[in-house]
Amino acid sequence: MKEVLKEYSSKSNGNKNGNGTLNKENKLLVKNAIFVRNKGNLVKVKFSDIMWMKGDGNYTTLVTRTSVYSLRNILKEFESILPADEFIRIHKSYIVRIEEIITINPKELTVDKDVVPVGRTYYQNLLNGINKLGSGGND
Repeated sequence: MKEVLKEYSSKSNGNKNGNGTLNKENKLLVKNAIFVRNKGNLVKVKFSDIMWMKGDGNYTTLVTRTSVYSLRNILKEFESILPADEFIRIHKSYIVRIEEIITINPKELTVDKDVVPVGRTYYQNLLNGINKLGSGGND
């Protein structure tokens, strides 16, 4: 931890725009979770608790096992910080956690009790992602 803070201090002192460095270091400090604002508080949401996300313009709905959060961030921001080996984009407006997928067909998939649409252009990528993880083709 001291090494990370020391590295941050040395980088940010010579950096005219310290924001990029700060964001990078924050990601290093919290590797398995993100903080989201809910009712005036910052709530830690573990990646393993996220089931799926839906983007709607400047807002994203984040669905976990126990809660639903409405956040003022675009979906693309979350796509860039979520682990690519755990999450996959399946539609221009949806990202799901691969481990939570129960059923798949070319038009939609089931996550828990929720039906989430699959975009035509994302379906093959979804199948490739699942096969790459070794969970496909074993039936």
